[in-house]
Amino acid sequence: MPRAAKAIAAGTSLEAWEVERDRLEDLAPLLLDAQDRLRVVAAAELESSTPQARLRFGVTYGIYGFVTQELVDWLNTFIAGRSAIEIGAGHGQLAAALGIPATDNRQQEEPAVRAHYAALGQPTVRYGDNVEKLDAMAAIAQHRPEVVVASWVTHVFRAERPEAAGSVSGVDEEAVIRNCEAYVLIGNTHVHRHKSIWSLPHELFTPPWLYSRAVNGSPDFIAVWKRSGLSSP
Repeated sequence: MPRAAKAIAAGTSLEAWEVERDRLEDLAPLLLDAQDRLRVVAAAELESSTPQARLRFGVTYGIYGFVTQELVDWLNTFIAGRSAIEIGAGHGQLAAALGIPATDNRQQEEPAVRAHYAALGQPTVRYGDNVEKLDAMAAIAQHRPEVVVASWVTHVFRAERPEAAGSVSGVDEEAVIRNCEAYVLIGNTHVHRHKSIWSLPHELFTPPWLYSRAVNGSPDFIAVWKRSGLSSP
């Protein structure tokens, strides 16, 4: 298996998504604009959607977390005018809504990764035109942000913690925290339960206006780690 495909196999366990298509509402008219870009919608517009329909939409269009207006407002309030970037930005619409740089290593454009997803019968992420091809640490070095935002990013695989999975090309989140004032992660409490940064001081929020493609019944979250909360090396 090529190295890039190993990165996927080692870390990103994709949930089964072959649900009953004909019995599910089509979320595309609600969530995509005329250019098939993810729209920012009020959380109330997603309240009546089912987890299965969100899963089907998310996998079909390579989307993990949905961009609600409430999420954008929360992040804008938290950032409060500080310099910020998004890493692992994927489609780039969250960063666009926040008016901040979008960055991603754009791994899913690599032939080996595309082939791996094709073998799974799943589309790859459709990267936005605004997404710079930079891995997390290169993006931080270039933009020097005070706040780093990430949504559904995969952490780096560490041989000493194989049970935590991750990806060989994933994000070294401890290094991110050391190199910014605040790291804001959006994810799912079950899907992202193995991240090693949970052992570091953080704040955790589970607001009702977060939506994702997760179907495990656990809440989605926003978590914040601050460099000031770390012990000196």
